[in-house]
Amino acid sequence: MDEQEALRSIDAALKQESFKRDWSKSAHPYYVGRIERHGLEAVVSIEIHDLDFVDLPIIKLLSRGKAEGKRTPHLIGPDGMVCYVAQNAMVFDRYDPGGTVLHCLRLAEKVLGDGLRGRSDVDFIDEFSQYWADGPAILVDLPIDFQGDGKIFDVALSGTARETLVLAAEDGLAPSLLAMHQANRGTKPLPRTTPCRVVRINRDLSADGGALPRNLRDLAAFLDKIGAGSELDPALQAGLGLARWIAICARNATCIAEIQIPKLFDRPEFMQSRKSALPKLLLEYTEDVAIKRYLGSPIDERFLYQRNLGTVTSLAGKSIVLVGCGTIGSFLSYNLAQSGAGTLGGCLTLVDCDRLGPANLGRHLLGMAFLGQFKADGCAEYIRGQLPHVVVESRARDARAILKSLSSADLIIDATGEEAFSIALNHHAVANRPAFPPVLHVWIAGNGGAAQALLCDGPDHGCFKCQKPKLSGEPRYRVIRPGADNELRRNPACGDGLFAPFPVSASISASALALDLVLAWNSGDPRHRFRTRVLDRDRCFKVNDMNLTTAPECPACQPQ
Repeated sequence: MDEQEALRSIDAALKQESFKRDWSKSAHPYYVGRIERHGLEAVVSIEIHDLDFVDLPIIKLLSRGKAEGKRTPHLIGPDGMVCYVAQNAMVFDRYDPGGTVLHCLRLAEKVLGDGLRGRSDVDFIDEFSQYWADGPAILVDLPIDFQGDGKIFDVALSGTARETLVLAAEDGLAPSLLAMHQANRGTKPLPRTTPCRVVRINRDLSADGGALPRNLRDLAAFLDKIGAGSELDPALQAGLGLARWIAICARNATCIAEIQIPKLFDRPEFMQSRKSALPKLLLEYTEDVAIKRYLGSPIDERFLYQRNLGTVTSLAGKSIVLVGCGTIGSFLSYNLAQSGAGTLGGCLTLVDCDRLGPANLGRHLLGMAFLGQFKADGCAEYIRGQLPHVVVESRARDARAILKSLSSADLIIDATGEEAFSIALNHHAVANRPAFPPVLHVWIAGNGGAAQALLCDGPDHGCFKCQKPKLSGEPRYRVIRPGADNELRRNPACGDGLFAPFPVSASISASALALDLVLAWNSGDPRHRFRTRVLDRDRCFKVNDMNLTTAPECPACQPQ
């Protein structure tokens, strides 16, 4: 169906609904009509920007009819755009443009009808923060249950962009955010701050059908309504200049208001000598004192590192040691941090005595800026610069020299991919049970043919050596087919020595496999401790996930 056929189909479908095209409003197809289903008597417009329907038709409420003056959920912005379906929640048929447009119209009718009859009051509560905001979002990094005197920091999160506003406790910004600012604003190492009164209420915010506050009088009434009227005076007395801030932390939103004091008060008698009288004076000019409303967007530890995990428990509070920050470990270090490792009292420790070289760049997390650095130090620095709140330490040492100091960790991950080291680590772990923590090994087999991971967490299951008791023998569960390319290569143009050729996709797959097993361990039910992901079926056998049994001939965990 070409563009003209699609436009004719849309035109015919909307005209059947008595919609009329208005050629003066837009270069795109734009129609206006009445909705009278679901008890509605409303006028809406519908504008079709995209005939592929990747971007949905824009439907706006122009007139509410008998419901005029009543606040309605699912309306975005002052022009009344209807949020009738979440982006990407449905796939619409580009080959039936007329039917698709009518389907969108029916969805909007249902949303508006439910809202105007009060059936979507819960939706309004859920969306309240979106209605509140008429300014940009402010990042909120407050401790749980915090209230009282906070500060808004102007933080440079990058070297080129303007500062981002961050609401935090009065005693300071998160160290990681402060480090980001100092790295990006070397000449101005400390971010500018503004006092902000933080109010916390144990209820949901809602306008209850009324207008949202636009001036100081409205804000005072709003605060009185939610039982926080006494917080306005401290907010007005705090700070310097003509801006005062107050943040309302509720169960469904963090709503922030900037009180913009008129310039006539910008005199020493009001700002200094009679500062305590300022609230009373301003309340005499309430309609002239404008406010600007901001949405608070959380960036605290619990929100950032638990939100995307759903029912999976994050790694917050755990002490995790990752040995090996090479092609697998570099990606895994970042994935562990994204899953909460190093937050809420935990610590992520990275161990690797190797330096990043040019030959590593093709399949490593780090790039040119980190050349010559120890991989452990570079990965730790990268994580600190990208993820706030994560406590990550680095040790650029041979892990064998510090094995005894790792015994207090909750989990040790071996991502070296070096069989000799894995055997040595396994021997130490088995010999010191139960005083030594569980060890998870992850490696790439057969030049990228497969990724494998094994969790060794006690004598009831096989150890690393149980999978291949004899060094010169075959693994108990062979994954590489006979004759498959498994040879190490040498690059004659440099002194890097032997290396295994495989693409970065193998490294990322191994990291993902290890992370899934770490999260399963953290949940208390690893289920399958030995896991395999075949990446090249032509060179590999299928190996089912399992719990590896102990091998009677294992020299590491069986009595000799």
